Amino acid sequence: MAEETGGEQLVAAIRNAAGIILAVTENRNWVEVFFDGDLMHTQTVNLPAGSLFSIYVEQIPHKTTVYEHPRTMIFFTARADLRITRDGERVIVTGVASDVVA
Repeated sequence: MAEETGGEQLVAAIRNAAGIILAVTENRNWVEVFFDGDLMHTQTVNLPAGSLFSIYVEQIPHKTTVYEHPRTMIFFTARADLRITRDGERVIVTGVASDVVA
């Protein structure tokens, strides 16, 4: 997805996420989204290689954050729909409770 609004570029929109993993590998950031269920399944959002980004997580209530170098895992309080945008070197992960979104 490459939708732009002002300086922000929409990187991904994801429904019903149970949490995220933020990680840095060599010279690349990535966001892994995971979902509830009997088997954990994930969706990876790759950010461009060669740049490191500041990643902000906003408006998502969470119950647990686990830091384990080189990644951070955040478990949400309830499922959330995510909107991941990029504005230069900033990546913003914004959430809305899934039961609120139509």
